[in-house]
Formats: sequence, C-alpha cells, structure tokens
Amino acid sequence: MRETFKSRFPSLLLTLILLATPQFTCRAEARDIYVRLAESTKISITSDAPMTLIDAAKKTHKLGKSATLTRAGAFAALGKSRVSLPAEVSARKLLGFNGRSYRGRFLITKAFLLINVLDVEDYVRGVLPAEASPAWPKEYLKVQAIISRTFGLRESLNRPSRGYDVTDNTSAQVYRGAGVETPTTDQAVKETEDQVLTYEDTLAFTPFHSDSGGHTAANVHVWTQNIPYLTGVREPVAYQSPNSSWSAKIPAVHVQAALSRIGGEGVGRLREVRVTAVDAGGRATDLTFLGSGGSFSAKSSIFRTAIGPNLLKSTMLTESGLLAMLTEDEDSLWMSEPQVSLLTLPPLSDSFMSGSEEAHLIQMTSEGAFTSAELMDMLLNPEKRKDYLYARLGRSARSAPKKPEPSAKPLPEAPPHLSKTEVVISDKNGYFTFHGRGWGHGVGLSQWGAQALAKEGWTARRILEHYYPGTAIKRFK
Repeated sequence: MRETFKSRFPSLLLTLILLATPQFTCRAEARDIYVRLAESTKISITSDAPMTLIDAAKKTHKLGKSATLTRAGAFAALGKSRVSLPAEVSARKLLGFNGRSYRGRFLITKAFLLINVLDVEDYVRGVLPAEASPAWPKEYLKVQAIISRTFGLRESLNRPSRGYDVTDNTSAQVYRGAGVETPTTDQAVKETEDQVLTYEDTLAFTPFHSDSGGHTAANVHVWTQNIPYLTGVREPVAYQSPNSSWSAKIPAVHVQAALSRIGGEGVGRLREVRVTAVDAGGRATDLTFLGSGGSFSAKSSIFRTAIGPNLLKSTMLTESGLLAMLTEDEDSLWMSEPQVSLLTLPPLSDSFMSGSEEAHLIQMTSEGAFTSAELMDMLLNPEKRKDYLYARLGRSARSAPKKPEPSAKPLPEAPPHLSKTEVVISDKNGYFTFHGRGWGHGVGLSQWGAQALAKEGWTARRILEHYYPGTAIKRFK
C-alpha cells in the first residue's frame, strides 16, 4: 500500500464524481482500521528503517530494524527491558511481520494480539489484490473496493467489544498488506476513494462469496437476520467459474462427526441425507438426516459449517454434478481433511491431471511452494496447473488442452441445476457424495457473477444495485 492517497491530486473527472456523490459522515476515528494479524507469546517484527515503540506508560523504546517481544504476564520482555502494554510500534518505512510488509503502525495489546492499524484506503489496497485478480474488469475491481471498504468500516463499529475490527483471513476478508499491491487495483481504490455502500443512511452489511451457483442466498437462511437488501437475487447472465459444478466424496465417519457436532447424535448410523426445503433460488435451506436410530433436521448452513465449508463448498446442492472421471488415486484425495489452500485451486473436473498429480499439487500448495500470483493464475487458467507442478518438480509437462471461454448468455427462466427437495445423498460403501454448484455462503455479492456482469458492460453502481437492492453509494468522511 505505498504512499497514502491523501498525498495525491485526483483528476478533474474524479473530483467531479466525488463531489456529486452524496456525503455520509461517521466518527472520525473509524477512518483507521484495526486488523488482527496474530496472537502469540512471541512476536518478531522488522522494518527497513529503525523502529520506535511507545509503551502504555508513554515511554519510548528504540528498537532498531528488528525486534522480538516475548509475553511476560501483563508486560512484554524486550531484551533486558520490560514494556508495559498496550504498546505501539512505528517506523518511517514499512513494517514487517511473518514475511509480509505493512503500512501504518503495529499495536501490541495486553492480550498479546498483534494488530496492524492503518488508514482505511491503505487497508483496501491490501485487500483488493487478495480478494480479486488484478486482471479482472475495472468495474468489478471498483465494486470489490467499495464493498471491502464498507465491510471494514462497518466492522470497526464493533471494535470496543473485541479490541480490533477484522482479521486478515476469510473469517472477515483476506488482507495481505503492502506486498500484494498492484497499479491496477490501486487505481480502483483511488477511483472509489471514500465511497461506501449504505442503506437508509447506515453502513450496509456487504458480505460476498466466490460463486452463487446461479442464485444468491437470503441472509435469513444463513445468519437468521432478515435484511431487506439481502433477500437473494438471480444471476442475470450465465458464467463459468472453477466451481460451477463440483463433487465432494466425504467419508461417512466425517459426516457422522459433523452431525454429532450439531446435535444429531441420536440418528445412530447415518444412512441418508435429504434436502427437505429450498429457498426461492433452489438453494437447500434444510436437511434431514436418516439413520438407524431415527431422524434429525438442521439448517443446511449450520451443517456446512460443521463439516467444513472448504469441503462442502455451498448449499446449492444438486442431484448430480459435472462429475470428474475419478481414478482410484483420485478417490483417495477426498479421504483426508481439506486444506485451506484448496480455496485457490480449481476442482478436479477442470484439471486434466491424475489423482497423484493433484495430490502433489495440493501438498505443495499447502507448503507454500507457489506465490499468490501463481495461485491466481492457476485459478483463472486451470490448464496451467500441470505446468506449475512440473516446473516446481524440475521437469516439463505436456500441455493440456484449453477449454474455450463460454460466452455470457441469459440464464433460462428455470435453471435445471438448482436444488430440489427430491435430492437424496445416500451412504455408498462408506462415503456420501455431495454434488453442487458455486462456492461460499451465498449471501450478498457473487464475485464470479459480478465479474461476468462487468464483462457485459455493467457499471459498478449497477452491479451493486443488483446484489444489494435498495442500497446507495455515498461518501464516507
């Protein structure tokens, strides 16, 4: 997140746009975002310039270009010195932690949380490249900048209760600091500077997910609260994403364990999982589990969380998916717990790789063998996965055939892939195989859907109005 935008002069056109945007005021201190980076008993920080620490007693400590603080009760040990907490660390250059660089300053709390405190615009600069490919359409990048800014500022209202605003991972939105910034995403942040999404003069709740699978979900079916602008909308155009269709072959013991976590122990040995209710878009909202000891019903979103949202990718469940031709090796791939790194990889059906090659790729990804740019390239171009794998292994790979990009076209009035209450998932040889579409909780904006709309020429404002109907863009100051 290089120099702050406050030091730049916007173009005349941007100035006129911002002046024409309705104003929205809020407490001044909320311009800073508090991002929780870590909780540890030992914190090592660096900078290319000498760092300064000011402790709770307002005492100044000169740290040099690197320092390690160790928790010692209500204090932090800094060499032979003792530092009272909370403490702030600053430097004239970027700060560093865990191999990443950050703008703003560090805050070390009494609970020994490491928090990055920085201006909201710099925060969005570190979010945007982590949540979207810089190669995606400009209007989409502007959309993501607006909703990410809104999300961060809205979360800051809860700071007094937890001491920070957001985490740096998918439990909030992914933030990777200054090291991921790109000119393209920086420009999107600059052109939307201070713009937020509001509903009746309050900051809107702007959740987003990877792919809706054809229709977004109503907030009431996922997080129980009925929010007027989050009632679920249909995707206006067809599009292809890495998770347009997926299959998850899950061991029965894993399904049984997830069921127990949500109160379904009385079912006994599980035999079937049935979709017993769907929403207006065909997304499963309720599941019934049938076993040797009886039945149990639960919200599909609760079950998905219990079994793991990286494994059961969405609640847009179908009778059958675009099935991969699984070999015995590929069967074994589903037998282990899912890795978080799988979030960046396309599914097997798009890979043109053997099961053993897939397993190697997943393992190498979990070990950090690929950069963020390489992972995004694999996400957008699945046919390159084999090349990346063998490049890391020191060999060359044959080129896999490329799949043509589907052209966007209107979805049929009744998409045949949407869930039905007749969907039944049965235990077959110790496995339950779920088929579905999309990835994520389904509420709010679909990133792949919004990208498709941007490619069709939709403006950022129109895209936001579609996914969050009744909201408005205003300036935050």
